[in-house]
Amino acid sequence: MPGLLELQRSFASHLLGQPGASPEWAEGRSLSALAGLRIYRNNARATFERALELTYPVLQQKVGTDYFRQLAYHFRAAQPSRTGDLHDIGRRFPEFLETHLAGTPYAWLAGLAALEWAVADAGVDAGGPSVGVESLAALPAPELEFVVLVLAPSLRLLHSAVPVLSIWRAWQPDGDRRSIDLDEGSEFVRVHRHSNGVMLRAIEAREFAFVVAMAAGSTLGAALDASQLPLALLPAVLQRLFIDGVVSAVHPPGRPR
Repeated sequence: MPGLLELQRSFASHLLGQPGASPEWAEGRSLSALAGLRIYRNNARATFERALELTYPVLQQKVGTDYFRQLAYHFRAAQPSRTGDLHDIGRRFPEFLETHLAGTPYAWLAGLAALEWAVADAGVDAGGPSVGVESLAALPAPELEFVVLVLAPSLRLLHSAVPVLSIWRAWQPDGDRRSIDLDEGSEFVRVHRHSNGVMLRAIEAREFAFVVAMAAGSTLGAALDASQLPLALLPAVLQRLFIDGVVSAVHPPGRPR
């Protein structure tokens, strides 16, 4: 008679449909009980697939339903859900695709998945208040170099070697689904939750590096140095951050954060 741990592992393997999974615990059970277990297994698989489809709708459309289900099958086998939160099921899908599709013509799909996860994850973030540019304008000019901007918790920053934002936009319900040339170049994307939903903005490489540094807690001066953003471009970059509602707070030098 197998122990509890062995029974639990066998039951989990059976639900996941893993090859070689032998439901010894089912021996002697009635046919109706076994049928119920099969229904349970099919429902668990369908729920997993549906959760991924809701999180990655553009990816699902790009590769087609059959191939997407194959990817979901392999992903579930490699990364079975360990939480009751359906949203969290897809958290490691981009990481899985990066490995699973490495060296194939479809490797770029990992970048598209990373963007879709950023959108989904920012969308469920609790969000919070934002401050206006007047919070910065009120400070003495000599202090500005040492100011720290606290950015929205929902902020996600993504760099892809292929134009995944252009692809994502083309495949939205109101998109034109035009063919995007993967050789058009890399894209730097800022994603965050906005009062009207999730906002995505394509930004230039130096602006991206500046925002990355600010998100890590750098002062304005240190972020400028790290990103090599020209001082002449700083007003426009800051204006976009404030107008888009990305800045949660402004901390002058010497004030506790």
